[in-house]
Amino acid sequence: MSKKRIEWIDVAKAIGIVAVVFGHAMTRHGTMFHFLYWWHMPIFFIMGGFFLKPIINNNWWGFIKKRIIPLLISYLICGSGLILLSHFIRGESWSYTAFYFVRLLWGGRTLNHYLSVFWYINVYLLALVLTSIVITYVKTREYQIIIAFISLIVSTSYKHVWFFNWKYIPWDFDVAFIALFFMLFGYLYFHKIQQFVKDLWIMIPCGLITLWIFWMQHMDRFNFAFYLKSKIIHATFHHIPISRVSYILFIPILICMVVFSFSYYLCQFFPQFVIKPIQLLGQQTLGIMYLHKAVIDIIDEMGYKSAIMETILAVIISFILSLLYAYLKRRFKQNRHKNIPVNG
Repeated sequence: MSKKRIEWIDVAKAIGIVAVVFGHAMTRHGTMFHFLYWWHMPIFFIMGGFFLKPIINNNWWGFIKKRIIPLLISYLICGSGLILLSHFIRGESWSYTAFYFVRLLWGGRTLNHYLSVFWYINVYLLALVLTSIVITYVKTREYQIIIAFISLIVSTSYKHVWFFNWKYIPWDFDVAFIALFFMLFGYLYFHKIQQFVKDLWIMIPCGLITLWIFWMQHMDRFNFAFYLKSKIIHATFHHIPISRVSYILFIPILICMVVFSFSYYLCQFFPQFVIKPIQLLGQQTLGIMYLHKAVIDIIDEMGYKSAIMETILAVIISFILSLLYAYLKRRFKQNRHKNIPVNG
């Protein structure tokens, strides 16, 4: 594959992260709130599968060093920083703060306040490993598809499971099997997705179906709730319970496809001076994911309650801080390489 970035993927990431921030800024849990939660996390798991490759020659250490350790380091650094920030701004006790470092290691649903979205990194890392195992050791495409379906069906077949009498599973491990389904979908169908997003004969009907589903939810004809972190999933049609799996199979993927197509045509019809900033925003989604909840909470404590303005401020501030973190990390690497002695 060419090293040139695919613009619409970065744009889709930008749209996805704005949807995440807006969802966290909203206080009224109406139709728009539910709509955002249908797809704003699945889209990142789907895109996470786009460029995955089987592990060659069982070089798992190379995979871990390249894909896992950098995310794990950023998780620990950003998490620790936000725990300390929360201590001083929220006036938490040192005993609460000290125990929060244990919760950071446990992850998943134990994380709240400034770190409430950090569960995503736990699940993303687990899904990366699980998906890489599947595509490395299961060579047949049909079997990979079967595993994706089994993973989704089993992981959504129960509401809760206890972990040694503790109600929170480390790193939301069981949620990772739902994420595995979406990541495998992205891996298996990336080339098809690239074709479909350009085909208006497919995407316009998909867009219209998305609008119809949104309207049906608004009119309370059916009700679909999909909260990955807490694994709260329910689906009814005319107040009659239906298969949760069928909704998860259909609605998140449908909306993600519409977002992908919208991003593609945005790149086609808008000039580069419009697309490039959006693309740059999409390249900083991880930093914004880490930081935006803290910004929203601080703005809330200042008494400012507009969800739209909170979203704009949280995206901008988190984006700037993310760029600053990337710059400092780059400078640190450069200085470290300069200080390495060279024998000669």
